[in-house]
Amino acid sequence: MSNQGSQKRLKQIYEEIEQLNPEHLADLNQTIRLYSQAQMVIGHLDADALYTYGATYAQRKHKQAEIKQETEGTISNKESTAEMETYDLRMKEAEAKAESRKWQNLFKSTDNLIIALRRDERTALEEYKKANDLNAG
Repeated sequence: MSNQGSQKRLKQIYEEIEQLNPEHLADLNQTIRLYSQAQMVIGHLDADALYTYGATYAQRKHKQAEIKQETEGTISNKESTAEMETYDLRMKEAEAKAESRKWQNLFKSTDNLIIALRRDERTALEEYKKANDLNAG
């Protein structure tokens, strides 16, 4: 699935979640499942951003090495020339790293949300059990 396809799927998952009422146990369970699906998509988006970061890093290092070989002068001159001429690649690296961090943060937040929802689910099940025990007794 492409990055755009993954983002579209993630949007669909969140739209499905918005339609659910976590006060109802079946909806709460479905919400947990959907957030788990969202985490899989988020993981793919993060991996894509991380790949872009790594590929851009490798591209920059390669270009820097070429520039250093082709540039005349001192080591300092070669390094500064290489840095200046690879500025755009550094910026692309930074963008890709920031994109990866965004997805990592969303993954962690979703993980924490799932944990909280599972806690709510356990609490609701305990309450239902107590209510059933009272009605049976």
